Amino acid sequence: MFVSDALQQGFRPFIYITVNGNEVSGGFYSRLVSATARDEAGQTSDRITFTLDDADNAIELPPEKATIVVYGGWLDAEQGLIGTYEMQSIELKGDVDEGEFVVIQASAADLKRKLKGVDREHFEEKTLGEIVEAIAKRNGMTARVESDLAKVKIPYRARIDTSEIDFLTTLADEHGGVVKPMGDKLVVSKRGKAKSTSGQSLSSISIEKSDCKTWSIEPSGRAQYGKVKSAYIDQKTGKRTKVEAETGMDGPDYTLKNPLPNKEQAEKAAQAEAQRLTRNTGDGHFQLARGRFDAQAEADVIAGKSFRSGIAGTWRADAVEHVWDENGWLTKVEVKSKEDGSSGKKDS
Repeated sequence: MFVSDALQQGFRPFIYITVNGNEVSGGFYSRLVSATARDEAGQTSDRITFTLDDADNAIELPPEKATIVVYGGWLDAEQGLIGTYEMQSIELKGDVDEGEFVVIQASAADLKRKLKGVDREHFEEKTLGEIVEAIAKRNGMTARVESDLAKVKIPYRARIDTSEIDFLTTLADEHGGVVKPMGDKLVVSKRGKAKSTSGQSLSSISIEKSDCKTWSIEPSGRAQYGKVKSAYIDQKTGKRTKVEAETGMDGPDYTLKNPLPNKEQAEKAAQAEAQRLTRNTGDGHFQLARGRFDAQAEADVIAGKSFRSGIAGTWRADAVEHVWDENGWLTKVEVKSKEDGSSGKKDS
């Protein structure tokens, strides 16, 4: 077990690592410069990076595709499983001034082998849940699809020379959903309403100024759009027909490129894109002064009243990064605006 010398608000952080079921040696811990675990929203797989001091080239390298399990938290306080990962790559690097290092990278799901196959297929008269289950099953994964999304009927959909993960991401996005590989599970949830692999809703992350080392928020962010337009081909007339969705903001129109099979799917695609555009109008991060075990990507982030207007309000966690190093255990929460445009506005 690696226990940091840094005492943070009366607690000592620790990290515990096993490789293929066996705890790493004390020599691994003594050479550990940093461990960085990153959890991102969307299809990006959770990953962890270990940087080790390789001064005398004596580090024993983990075997290819090794299973790495990481626990962490605070001694005598919050602690638990950080994640289960598969070893992906090893980098050996050196600097005449800084020394030599081993950098080990692992991810929660090997997307190079799973869900990356490029092929052609089609689905006819299926639900979104059935499509996800079929793709998950043939990749040795278990599907977990939010109930409302699972019921969505897909009259016809073709996958043409695209990967399975990109196909599912596009399909889910059109219906306001997000795809997330989580270990051996393929999770599809409503955007802004992500759940854990156990199906539980994610707890919100409350943050005040006193919790932070630094913070940086751009409340306006990227360009704003007023409406999203989507098209479908009317089966009776053969004409291309457009539908619209309001973003609630001022700005030019945003038009989706590809037509959808019917009006219902075109409306859902326009609404989903309107939510995505609203989310991209503000972003930033909160660098917390100590590790937060409850922080997870896709959870609500509630910036409290100690922050000024433009920051105080509810945001969405776009990524969470945990770092264990000589400074102890620190957590950075990267945020984006909520889909309803309420971020950065104090509760009345």
